[in-house]
Amino acid sequence: MSELTPENFRKACGYWATGVSIVTTCDVDQTPFGLTMNAVTSLSLDPPLFIICVDNKSDTLEPMKRSGVFCVNMLSSTQEALSNAFSKKGLNKFEGVGFTRGATGSPMLDGRLLAVDCQVSAVYPGGDHHIFVGEVREISFPESDAIKPLLYYRGRYAGIGV
Repeated sequence: MSELTPENFRKACGYWATGVSIVTTCDVDQTPFGLTMNAVTSLSLDPPLFIICVDNKSDTLEPMKRSGVFCVNMLSSTQEALSNAFSKKGLNKFEGVGFTRGATGSPMLDGRLLAVDCQVSAVYPGGDHHIFVGEVREISFPESDAIKPLLYYRGRYAGIGV
């Protein structure tokens, strides 16, 4: 048995292979915000709901709380550099990044695998994160079945069949 520490918990969570996404939103002036995350999952089919978990220190948290919208942009295997750029704080993350606006006004990134655009229906405190429940307003499927997902496993990007 390992000691239950934040480091060991992070290590244990790393054994769960996940897709990589950039969750986007906009503030009330339509300025885009976004962050890389893998703490996303579907919640319900009827109504269609999605959950995201946003770090309390994220610069995207307050704009998302104020606008009440978010879009989960599931990244393609060619978007590792974009994932890295959106994982940092304090940068103009959208400089040179193409996107269109979804039904909620949230950015849907060019080149993504899939986009799930949501209206926030509830927000809950969750330790060092906020848990957002979003009702799906629009889904944008991949343009081709040949597009592969960007995956994360044990602290690094991984290919299919890790």
